[in-house]
Amino acid sequence: MSAIDIIKRRLKEERIPDAPWPEEVSEKKKRPREVAFMDVNLCFPCGKCPEFCPVQCIEYLAAGALPGRGVQPVQDRFHECIGCYICVEVCALLTDYDAVRMYDVGLVEQLLEVKITDKVPEYVPAQPYEELFSEGGSRSVRHLGKGSRIWEKMNAEERAVMQRERG
Repeated sequence: MSAIDIIKRRLKEERIPDAPWPEEVSEKKKRPREVAFMDVNLCFPCGKCPEFCPVQCIEYLAAGALPGRGVQPVQDRFHECIGCYICVEVCALLTDYDAVRMYDVGLVEQLLEVKITDKVPEYVPAQPYEELFSEGGSRSVRHLGKGSRIWEKMNAEERAVMQRERG
């Protein structure tokens, strides 16, 4: 059994809303309860979460978005996020960076003065949101975000597989 197989099985067991298999590209069907944000200060841009996002809403930030960083970290286009938790689990379990958190839609709408709906808006490039969703941000709410649901429920054999595949 591989790390990917463990994550797939555990996501299905948790009945994560709207979570297709990671290799299946899907689309937004309803307004999510939570959306993902990446802590750009913790993200080492490995490219795992964009690879597994079932709606392809995670992208690298534009060059120069965070001055002083060569390769820019990733961020999601939260209006397109379906709240599936796949990026959270991939980051926490496959990379150990733990840079992704899920935030209540009501909180995000209040902080960013936006409305998140069941519709995918026209393309808007991802932004860093460093001040809100990153450790050390001036108005950080990272402590309100939810991380991995799976790690605590894994057995010793599954954890060993994860450790081995992380390198």
